[in-house]
Amino acid sequence: MDGSSPKTTIVKPGLRRRDLWLLPLISLATLLALTVMAEAGTRIVWPEQKANSCAKPDSALGYRFIPDCTSTMKSAEGPWYTNDYNGCGYRSAQPCTPVPAGTRRIAMIGSSIAEGYLVPYPDTIGARLAQDLSRRCGAPVEVQNLGGMGYFSGHRPLLRLEEALTLRPNAVVLVLTPFDLETGIMEEEEDLTPAGPVVNHLGTRGRLFILLKESRAFMMAQHFRFRDMAVYLPLYLNYGDKADYLRPPFTPPWQERLRRLDERLGQLSDRAHAAGVPLAIAFVPQEAELVLMTQHAPPTGVHPDALPEAISAIAARHDVGFVDTSDVLKTQANPERLYYQVDGHLSGDGQPLAAQSIARWFGAGLFSACQAAPASEPEATP
Repeated sequence: MDGSSPKTTIVKPGLRRRDLWLLPLISLATLLALTVMAEAGTRIVWPEQKANSCAKPDSALGYRFIPDCTSTMKSAEGPWYTNDYNGCGYRSAQPCTPVPAGTRRIAMIGSSIAEGYLVPYPDTIGARLAQDLSRRCGAPVEVQNLGGMGYFSGHRPLLRLEEALTLRPNAVVLVLTPFDLETGIMEEEEDLTPAGPVVNHLGTRGRLFILLKESRAFMMAQHFRFRDMAVYLPLYLNYGDKADYLRPPFTPPWQERLRRLDERLGQLSDRAHAAGVPLAIAFVPQEAELVLMTQHAPPTGVHPDALPEAISAIAARHDVGFVDTSDVLKTQANPERLYYQVDGHLSGDGQPLAAQSIARWFGAGLFSACQAAPASEPEATP
């Protein structure tokens, strides 16, 4: 031994104190950079344009579409598409002039599903219904589409029906969804824009939720995650009031929604009957509801057919036709793929199938005098 003491490493106190804030700051900056890159990347790969440049303010409806206007839109989950509006501002290929001789006309009212929101026109319910019925009848059938997002709230359904009746249709179809009952029928005279009501009274938590909801990266992560029904269905069933229509007996809020529907449908049917025009409801199920309809043993207490059965009973009381489009939608191998997973609207794969169901109903009833469709009639498939 040489008597020398072992060397010791001296750590400067200032370096350790600096690490206490520097390392977390580096981690936070890295996380922020990755988040920004993910958000920018998803916005490039999955662009979105939901604002409709053809919408203009309207004192009665909140908004309506500009006649002879064209706009371009896109959902992050769907393709780019164009809206072409006829001379009355309806999203229809045919003009809204008097019905040509030998042509049958259907007027369609309702909210966003009726409009064909986020779906290319050739794949919308209106376009496919006209095409299917024209083939079945061996003569032209046109659909004048008066649908629009938010058009099931307040007095708007009656206003749209009145406008539809001026077109002298052979029938009027109201497209109805669970979401229309969840929100639209409970809203009276709120101010509408094509993107829905604007909320300015949110607190900090609410604003953070909106920011997260508007994140494209978060949205697309949900899109791919929600394709797994083992993930999506439990989440939806635990959504509280939003999913309570699947569990009869109905809760008081859903009983109130159905009571209001009964009242509103009474007004609509009285007006349609007075004009001598048949009125029908076309029910379009929500994604989780449709998937549950395909299961042999839904979860205990869940009855996915409860809502359409209740609506059908209300329609019967008012001598209104009823068609449940799930009869065709639920026959598909992967019915959840018929919807935009996050947005929730029926997509361009699902709307043609809903139209097919409505066309069959017309062919068996109001348009039964039409020439029968040939046996080789192509089925709409996604």
